[in-house]
Parts: sequence; structure tokens; C-alpha cells
Amino acid sequence: MPRQTMINIYTKLAVILICLIGSLNGEIILVERNRPGELLMNVEHLNERVFWVRGYADAYITLGDASNIPAMYEISIGIDNNGQTLMKRSGPHGNTGKNSTDRAILLLESNTEKFKPFWIKWDTRSIILGAGSQVGLGVDLQFQLTSTNVDIQYISFGTGPSYSLEYILELSCGKVPIT
Repeated sequence: MPRQTMINIYTKLAVILICLIGSLNGEIILVERNRPGELLMNVEHLNERVFWVRGYADAYITLGDASNIPAMYEISIGIDNNGQTLMKRSGPHGNTGKNSTDRAILLLESNTEKFKPFWIKWDTRSIILGAGSQVGLGVDLQFQLTSTNVDIQYISFGTGPSYSLEYILELSCGKVPIT
């Protein structure tokens, strides 16, 4: 059996063990519509993040090097009525360069009763967005950074102008359907 398949099996077994003690869940945070940078997280010593989103469209994630300036990079999941996911450079650095996809795996769930997991990974060369609860696995969308000295220190999560969304940013034990 391939190594990656074994890792997936062990990960699923670990989740099952956790769920035997209590169901997997996290604090659900509602973000009202038209709040692009509502939830701010310090990620100064991290280079990846998993999060879950529930809602129809317009999930906005921004990444930057300091929380007191506009974001350097934007990820828009499910824009255009959940028809496209977009990554671009923005803010005072200019709206230059972008990468987008209309692949369903990188859009929000059409069933708004379920949370959908996504992951973000970054380094000095790129930012990568993927679908799923394991960083690095599955389909992804990659954005090459124009500068090699980018130091991502914060991520903010929010919404676009049309819809409210719910996020789970940390998991714990409880009873919320996230799959």
C-alpha cells in the first residue's frame, strides 16, 4: 500500500478515536455579510492553516505581514455566486497578478447545511489553497509570490457583500456536522 494511503488511514483512525470520546467540532463563528476582514488571526510562527466554511458564497481570506495595513494577498472562495475561486495580490502593493479556478472542489458546498474544509499553506515563494482537512492533499490553487521576502504574520477571514458565512477555525470535541 502506498505511503500516502497509509497516512490517510492513520489520520482517519485518529479522528475516529477522538470521535469515540466526543464528536469532532469547533466554535462556530458567524460573520455577517460585507465584512471582509472580520476575524483576524496571528500566524507569525506558522506556515499553514486548516479552516471550515459553511454558506452559499463569498468567503474572503486575506494574508498580510502586519495587521495595521491592508492585506497583501486575497483569496476569494465562491465569488460570482459560488462560480469561481480567486487568489490575487492586493492592497497598497497593487492589484497585480491573479490565479483563479471554477473547479467545484475549490468552491463552497452547494448544501449549506454542511461545513467544507479548506487549507492554506504559504512560504516565501507561494501561497497554496486546497480543499480538505489535510494540508497538502487534494486539488489546489497556487499563487506565485512576486517578492521572496514576504513574511505572512496574519490571516483574516470574512465575507463579501452578498452573504453571511460561518467559519470554524479551531477544532475540539462536541457535536457539529462538519463533513
